[in-house]
Amino acid sequence: MAVKNKVAVITGAGKGIGFAVASELASLGFSLGIVSRNENDIAAASAEIQQQFPDVKIIYDAFDVADENHAANFVSRVRSELGDVSVLVNNAGFYKPGTSFASMDDVVKSVDVNYLAAVRFVQAVLPAMRNHNSGYIFNIASLCGVEAFPDTGIYSASKFALVGYSSALAQELAPEGIKVTALCPSWVNTQGAGDAPMNPEDMIQTNDIALTIRYLLSLGSAVSIREIIIRC
Repeated sequence: MAVKNKVAVITGAGKGIGFAVASELASLGFSLGIVSRNENDIAAASAEIQQQFPDVKIIYDAFDVADENHAANFVSRVRSELGDVSVLVNNAGFYKPGTSFASMDDVVKSVDVNYLAAVRFVQAVLPAMRNHNSGYIFNIASLCGVEAFPDTGIYSASKFALVGYSSALAQELAPEGIKVTALCPSWVNTQGAGDAPMNPEDMIQTNDIALTIRYLLSLGSAVSIREIIIRC
């Protein structure tokens, strides 16, 4: 897919999947707007990517994506300093086990971070994508977004919402030349996979997600892949 302006915004980019995706897009010549909740993590991520790809322009910020004002402000800054966003990767996530015994605070936070934050970033980038009749939105969901498991109720509910939203959005935006894909991996070798029932080397690696996005970006404009399930 030929994007008309090689600028990408990635949330949850301080480490793990988000950092791997940001690095991969930098290797393709994208300018980057990267976000993490932790200022030290995102500053270190920016410095590492910049060292590896000195010609890539990067701006970063640290904030809670659940804060409804920050998404629009950050995207506005990216557009001002780097140009219109052509690729959005909604990767920021929150996981807390629980279903019937989950606290309402955890329920609300899960929905805010895993679903509503993605919607806010989509709404922030869409006007420019529509102007260009081009763009790609990647929503990093989870296998739990298509298949629920015991003790993952609140997490699964928020990821099911994200997958459903992605599917509807893909159908709505296809006539405008904008693609949307939900990526639904099982265990990924990140800090959040500490209780995984397998060894790290047997899990999906963060670079596998990054390479999946690279592959999807390489496909022709007629191809629409709304959802990818990645198992290990």
